[in-house]
Amino acid sequence: MAADAPDALPTGPHRAGRDPLRLGLLTGSLLCLLLVGLAHPSVAAPPLGPAGWVPHLPDLPLGGWVVVALQVAGYALGAAALLRGLRVPSRLDIPWAAWALVGGLVLLTVPYGTADHTNYAAYGHILVEGGDPWVTTPQDFGPDRITSAVQPPWEDTPSVYGPVATGLMGLSALVGGELPRQVVWVWQVLVVAAWLIARALLLRLTGDRESVDTWWTGNVLVLGAGVLGAHVDLLATTALVGALLVTRVRGVPGALLAGALAGVAASTKITAGVVVLVLAWLYLRRDMEISSSEGLQRADPHTSAKGVRAVARGVGGSAKGAAARVVAVVLAGLAVAVPLHLWAGPNVFGQLLTASDGVSYASPWRAVYTVLDLGVAEPSARAWVARASAVLCVVLAVVLWRRLPGTDNGPQRLLVVLVTAYALGAAYVLPWYALPMWAALAWWVADGGRAPRLLTALVVQGAVVAIGYVPGRVRIPEDMATVTLAWRMVVVPLVTAIVWLLVLRPGWRPGRGRRGSARG
Repeated sequence: MAADAPDALPTGPHRAGRDPLRLGLLTGSLLCLLLVGLAHPSVAAPPLGPAGWVPHLPDLPLGGWVVVALQVAGYALGAAALLRGLRVPSRLDIPWAAWALVGGLVLLTVPYGTADHTNYAAYGHILVEGGDPWVTTPQDFGPDRITSAVQPPWEDTPSVYGPVATGLMGLSALVGGELPRQVVWVWQVLVVAAWLIARALLLRLTGDRESVDTWWTGNVLVLGAGVLGAHVDLLATTALVGALLVTRVRGVPGALLAGALAGVAASTKITAGVVVLVLAWLYLRRDMEISSSEGLQRADPHTSAKGVRAVARGVGGSAKGAAARVVAVVLAGLAVAVPLHLWAGPNVFGQLLTASDGVSYASPWRAVYTVLDLGVAEPSARAWVARASAVLCVVLAVVLWRRLPGTDNGPQRLLVVLVTAYALGAAYVLPWYALPMWAALAWWVADGGRAPRLLTALVVQGAVVAIGYVPGRVRIPEDMATVTLAWRMVVVPLVTAIVWLLVLRPGWRPGRGRRGSARG
């Protein structure tokens, strides 16, 4: 999906030349993370058995602490590259071929950082074999090569993923056959393709290659957690971006297409359904602004009554047009999501409700849950934490909306506010849950968003969270578990809580600071 115009070098803040230090940090980050993907099996990558027909390089026999050191170095160097780009004006100027090469190298590795890809393979296998992955656990399905590859504690957990995601898992199982590594590799192809497609869509959406490659394509918190981890969240984010892009198709047909893609995004992962709010805001604002402007142009400047009537007619017609488009978005989204969920069956909703009260060790909410659990039953403690975290997400969104610099209340700003508030305030925190936030930031920064303090805080917090899930598997040596869990349960919640206080502190202005190449 080459695009010469959007991929052209931008002007303005990006006119500065390349920064060798920034490029060196990014390159070093990628090399470290790719090396970890070649170490199979390892403390970061669960065993997947024979490679079969999967193209691969020889597995590297790296020791556990070497793997951990490479992962930490990869995230640290990548975060340093992002912070360097914020501080020093420069450009990446990386062409399509280079990113395609990175994608190809990823496909020579195995996913790591979690064992979720073994779950994906098992749920797809269960679906293809005629089972219900939202009811049947890998353990219940019966031992075979694919279900036996699932790692603890997920052997007795049914799917919590939407019907689109689970359908693609089924496609991977169908193409991959009976070997886990083949099934996982097909899934990797889908993830890498989604990462590159999202880049193409963001380029069309923004016309700013540097912002897209800074905050999406070359962002280690996308590459490491999303692409090399082969997480389903990347597929949902790509559908979300596609829904935003097709709003450029004029009239109700564009709204129908945007709504359909929003339905796909929500049916992949329910949190991606937030794009519906952004689409509604976009149509309401854009149509009202266009028709008001046209009404003013038609008005007779010497006859105020005629001018008022012209503007009133324009606004009234615009309101009807905007309402029609919003209705089209909702109906098209339902037309996609409802049949998919009917096909999946009612159990998909039960799994979503079960997953909604999770509290991760890396969240400050874990301490709140632990205290509540001393006085009330565990389900009640989880329910109270879920409600409190939802309230915090709303408060963070309101504060960010009011404090982000500039007067533009466009869809870019709304999306950034919503997904950032969720990534920071949710009770269940995982590095790849922030993928929609990085895509939103690419869109917002390309549109002129300026918030160096906020961006710096998000990069630091994101890197700390990512390191908190190194190496990522449950069964690791005891000494390694002591160190990594201490980071996850102490350092990560502390840093996240500091960011909460920073955002909520009276008088804090996220837009102050030096503007760099990332347009922050």
